[in-house]
Amino acid sequence: MKRNLLVLIMILLILSACNNPDPPAPTDLPTTFPSDTPQPTATPEPTPAPEEFTQYRFEMTLDYNRHTAQVVQTIDYINKTNFSLPSILLVIPPRAFGNSYDQTGLAGENITGFSEEGIRTTLQLAQPLEPGQRLTINLSFNLAIPQREGSFGWSQRQLNLSNWYPYIPPLKPDQSWISHDPFIDQANIMVGEYVVNEIADFYLTLHLVENLPNLLVASGAKAMPIPDGMSYSQERARSLSFSLSNQYHHQQVEHNGLLIQAYVFQYQSEKAPAVLQIASQAMDLYAEIFGPYHYDQVSIVSADFLHNMELDGIVLISSSVVDFYDNTPENNLTILVPHELAHQWFYSQVGNDHALEPWLDETLATYSEYLFYEHYYPELADWWWDNRVYAHAHTGFVNNSIYDAGSYENYRSSVYLNGAIFMHDLRITMGDQAFMSALKDYVALNNLKITTKTDFVSIFQAANPNVNLQEVYARYFKE
Repeated sequence: MKRNLLVLIMILLILSACNNPDPPAPTDLPTTFPSDTPQPTATPEPTPAPEEFTQYRFEMTLDYNRHTAQVVQTIDYINKTNFSLPSILLVIPPRAFGNSYDQTGLAGENITGFSEEGIRTTLQLAQPLEPGQRLTINLSFNLAIPQREGSFGWSQRQLNLSNWYPYIPPLKPDQSWISHDPFIDQANIMVGEYVVNEIADFYLTLHLVENLPNLLVASGAKAMPIPDGMSYSQERARSLSFSLSNQYHHQQVEHNGLLIQAYVFQYQSEKAPAVLQIASQAMDLYAEIFGPYHYDQVSIVSADFLHNMELDGIVLISSSVVDFYDNTPENNLTILVPHELAHQWFYSQVGNDHALEPWLDETLATYSEYLFYEHYYPELADWWWDNRVYAHAHTGFVNNSIYDAGSYENYRSSVYLNGAIFMHDLRITMGDQAFMSALKDYVALNNLKITTKTDFVSIFQAANPNVNLQEVYARYFKE
């Protein structure tokens, strides 16, 4: 009995993702709009992105059993700003985990020295890097991947590598770098995400020390076999991540030109078809509502930890969510797979500052769950509100940063759940057709960019200039 109670508590915690007025009650939130059906609208063409991007190239030798890796990395950085750069910032997320990162080399033709502080390394340049100029940085380092739950770490049945390499963060117009520190709350839970990446091209040659039987590598990148491993390429992406296990069951489907792959643990093999079905439905719907998906494959991976995580072309879903799928849509798997896949638009395609403005991806991804239910299971739309939102604390400023919220619970309450209420209020105020048009315009106009609240507000206001949306923002946002 105690074990069952513990499981129920864990499942409630999995659903992830102040001084606001009380949100509308469920009965105030219509779940269908019969007299105002969304109609196709003309959408501006995406702003053409520059043809060239910063490139990250890696040669990795990975020892799966010892949880170590040796890496040689080259960064071919392009200064795409309109100002010169006297120095370059490297952010090295593995340094946040004790002795996980051991740098053995750092050099470059224009680099005269460097200084280190926490997860940051500042490179001094002999000559400022002018707009349009390139800088090549050569690094080598060893990874001792920590034994921990999460998207960077290993367990007895899985090894996950995300945010595992040095990267150059984006620059603001005021010439400052977008770089943050992780935030751990008093319950020892990392609150939200803090890494912000600009679009780049990634190439990895992965050598495996041992030819382990049944070892599978899940990634969002295109893979080509080589004699002792795999070669990966992922272009126009924000990051390169992958997950390895010798206990995976792999199943895939070609769906409307998209390769959808499910990696679940072997004892979960009977759940793989449901993962693929839910993912197929979500990708179809979101491509229709938000615009085309920008890769030709996506992977859904059962993760050996409590929470869920979006990455480029790959999402990690807690294995407990997969375990308790009961072949009905009234289930966390049907909620959370669409949520994480919505991040392929709101994170991967349209970026934002995840530490300071996490609502620009998490609020939109949470409301995307409702769009999924509204479309495929309209009879369960009220159930979604009751189970996902109103059954939990759902107050706080929607535009809280990961630091403002103070804890994971407050972060989820404000950014995710009150965020969903905000989006629905905005939809009702704007009208259904204008709201749907704004969603598509927001993605199209910000393709491969990093957005702010200003971008969001201007696009949604333009979709219906006849209503005052500032009153809606005032109900949920702090200045």
